[in-house]
Amino acid sequence: MTRVFEYCIFLVGLVSAASAQTYMGLEEAIKIGLEKNFAVVIAKNQNQIAQLQNNLGNAGMSPQLSVNGGAVFSNINSFQEFVNGTTQERNNAQSSGYSAALHLDMKVYDGSKMFAIKSRLNQTENLTALQLRQQMENLIYEVMLAYYNIVSIDVMIRTEKQNLLIYQERKKIAKLKMEVGSDSKVDFLLSQSDENRAKSTIVQMELQMLDAKTKLNNLIGLSPETDYTTEDTIMVNYSPTIEDLKKNLTSRNAMILIAKQQTQISEQYIKEARSSQLPYLNLGLDYRYLNNKSQAGFLAANNQNGLFAELTAGWLLFNGNKNRNLVREMNLQNLNQQIILKQTELEVDALVQLNYRRFLLSKQIAELELSNLMDSRELQVISMERYRVGKTNLLEIIEAQKNLEDAQYRYINALYSVKIAEAELLRANGELVK
Repeated sequence: MTRVFEYCIFLVGLVSAASAQTYMGLEEAIKIGLEKNFAVVIAKNQNQIAQLQNNLGNAGMSPQLSVNGGAVFSNINSFQEFVNGTTQERNNAQSSGYSAALHLDMKVYDGSKMFAIKSRLNQTENLTALQLRQQMENLIYEVMLAYYNIVSIDVMIRTEKQNLLIYQERKKIAKLKMEVGSDSKVDFLLSQSDENRAKSTIVQMELQMLDAKTKLNNLIGLSPETDYTTEDTIMVNYSPTIEDLKKNLTSRNAMILIAKQQTQISEQYIKEARSSQLPYLNLGLDYRYLNNKSQAGFLAANNQNGLFAELTAGWLLFNGNKNRNLVREMNLQNLNQQIILKQTELEVDALVQLNYRRFLLSKQIAELELSNLMDSRELQVISMERYRVGKTNLLEIIEAQKNLEDAQYRYINALYSVKIAEAELLRANGELVK
């Protein structure tokens, strides 16, 4: 019968002590990280900047409207002699002038450059959205690894505490045998040495736990001293097929999507460069108001107002092949982007293949280590009973205990390796961010 492939840390007699610390699950750690991680916040801001820049005005498609006005006042002494011999003299002649204008300027045609720019702005906004998604995926991946590293260390600490109980039990037996004279003091001293070693190992692991939690706190934007409890087991229930992974790879992988977007942006740069080789047509509209009064001169008053229109056309015929070379440059840039896209697709495909094999092998190793752990646990229990009744010596139980500890650590590390490979596959297939 097919059963869900699910691992848990199998340690007979291992009991988690109740803790007053705040519990934080993986989903909560990811949620906090997506809100507070500095790199994610920066990526969000970059996306908002691209959204603000993506408008008709920056593309040159929006008309420009401006208004200006002015006033001029003067008080002068004037003497004028005309060609017919008459003269005009004014002292303290006053004059005033008022003007105002409303100007509208609009591009009618610029070789379709404005449309290419608007399309590029759209693509750039999409690119920053994809870069934000990629940053979020990378954060979730790193949080998963950091979180399960904490879980692994926590399991190892609890495992070592269980081993410490075994060493203490062994020391009691050795002490009792020494007191009744059936064994020498050597067994007692060796058992006491192993007990002290286990205590030292626990302290070292607690330091590792401190480092691991500090790393996760920094990753998700919490203060370094923030403490909490995590999940107490590593569960593996992810069972993809290589066909499922590769089916949506090109449409969901962030690296591939970003490379595609950059290729599309480079195509718009080509269109922008080509537009400079085409004619342009601009339309200008003005509404002007003018009111001048003067006590000296030919005109005592001059009032004007009305609409003015201007249509300007042009065509840049030659500028030292600057535009022609720019088009060639943009074409080469686009060719490079297509090569990068192809390279990215091959690299991602190879990465998925590799991580899928690593995932399957890690699961296989974990299954073997689980079986080995159960056998080692049984061997240790049997050896302890044999030692208790005097049917074996200390060397046998030491070897059995060492074999159990090695099996425990290998199994925990195997489970962690499975989670690393799982996280890699989820990131490659675009499943970390829904």
